[in-house]
Amino acid sequence: MSNVLIVLGSTRKGRVADTILQHVQEFIATRDDIKATVVDLKETDLPFFENEHPPSSPDYVITDERVQNWSTLVKSADSIIFITPEYNHTLSAVQKNAIDTLYTEWENKPIVAVAYGWSGGSQSIDTLNDILPRLKADFKKNPAQLVFTKDLNPDGSVIDQANTTEKIKAAISEI
Repeated sequence: MSNVLIVLGSTRKGRVADTILQHVQEFIATRDDIKATVVDLKETDLPFFENEHPPSSPDYVITDERVQNWSTLVKSADSIIFITPEYNHTLSAVQKNAIDTLYTEWENKPIVAVAYGWSGGSQSIDTLNDILPRLKADFKKNPAQLVFTKDLNPDGSVIDQANTTEKIKAAISEI
C-alpha cells in the first residue's frame, strides 16, 4: 500500500483547499492501494526558515521540533499531493516555506499538484516545476488545474463535477 501525504498549501480563512481536499479524498477512497495522511500547513505552525545553514548543507541540523515532525512526515511518504492555491501569481508563502525547510527529504519523491485559482493555479505549478526538480524531486507533469468559473466557483463549490473529478483522477494516477 502506498503512503500518500496530502499537503494543504493555504492557511487563510474561507480557503478553497478544504473543498478540494474533499474531492481528492473521495477519489482516494476508491483506491485500495493508497493510504492518505493529510497535513494542514495551517496547523503545523512551521517557523519561517532561519537556520544558519541551508538544508542542502552537510552542516544543516534541524533544531525545531515542528520542522522535525514535518521532515518525518515527508520522509515517510511514498508520494505527495500538494493542494495549492495561486496567490499573487505563485505559491502561498507558507507552502514555499515548507518546501524550503527541507532538502534531502524531497529527493526522488513523486509529487503531484492539485492547483486551483483564476488560471487554474498555472503559475503556482510553474513555481513548483522550477523548484522541485532542482531539489531532485520527481514532480509529475500532469497536475490537476481547477479553474474558477469553469471547474469551480470562487467559493470552491463545483461547477463541472465530471471535469473536476477527471482532472484530479488523472493527476493522482501519476503517483
